[in-house]
Amino acid sequence: MNIKYRQLKAFSLAARMSSFMEAASAMAVTPASFSNLIKELEQDLGVILFDRTTRRCVLTDAGQVFHDQMSGAIAHVETLYREMIEIGQGHRGRLAIAAVPSLSFGVIARALAEYKTSYPNVEIVLHERRNDDVFAAVRNREVELGMGSLLRQDSALTWLPTLTDRLMLIVPHGHPLAKGRVGWRALASYPYIMMSTGPAEHAIRVNNLRVNPLMEVEHVATAVAMVRHGMGITALPSSVIPVLNMEGVVCVPIEGRLAIRSLGIAHRSGSKLSRAAETFIQTVRGVAKRSQQKNK
Repeated sequence: MNIKYRQLKAFSLAARMSSFMEAASAMAVTPASFSNLIKELEQDLGVILFDRTTRRCVLTDAGQVFHDQMSGAIAHVETLYREMIEIGQGHRGRLAIAAVPSLSFGVIARALAEYKTSYPNVEIVLHERRNDDVFAAVRNREVELGMGSLLRQDSALTWLPTLTDRLMLIVPHGHPLAKGRVGWRALASYPYIMMSTGPAEHAIRVNNLRVNPLMEVEHVATAVAMVRHGMGITALPSSVIPVLNMEGVVCVPIEGRLAIRSLGIAHRSGSKLSRAAETFIQTVRGVAKRSQQKNK
């Protein structure tokens, strides 16, 4: 069986317009070519589909049965075809992303708002994960893109550096550390508000630093509020600071090992990115570049 779309489309147009001439014009083919399409279809099916005159064409009983059963299928195929073209162009589809919370809270939130303005029909699914889990999700094909800090080379992943940020010590106004720059050792002298996960906690572990933990919290806004009320100090990446309420606190750059981190986007090596992923990467990089230029 050799089903030919152009034959079915010609039949559908002729049945709707009751005219080979008009249907040929709608398909942008000559009347002779159009007639051949119908003849070929009738030969393939072994039935006569139209009673034809010089001016009009009328469906035969067999033609009417065929039209009743086939017209919805043609419309469905054409709709699916259009949707697939839109997916190929990046205007429709689904994009799954994993990201560390500090990026989701800042750069990615701004990038998503910009992206959805241009591509409203692309469904975005964002999974917030610990840094290592972000890249595991990419390797395991749970998501197409992962955003975080790749701490070691991984041949399974292609890495696209996107921005850098610095860990900042957050202290109340008037605090002894609220000036200049500080090293990691300074954190050990004051009550420290820990985040359950985050780049500062990773740096503290790697640097074998003993801090005086007051308590552990889940959200960066909570940590900043506690600092504001004089309960202790904390450290946060600079990329989240522009979207936080920093009233009553001071940001002091931290110096030392892992104080500066490279952030970027990872995808599976050897896998062709969807057009939606490509345009999202462009959007994130644009937002990150403008953000870093603004903060210089």
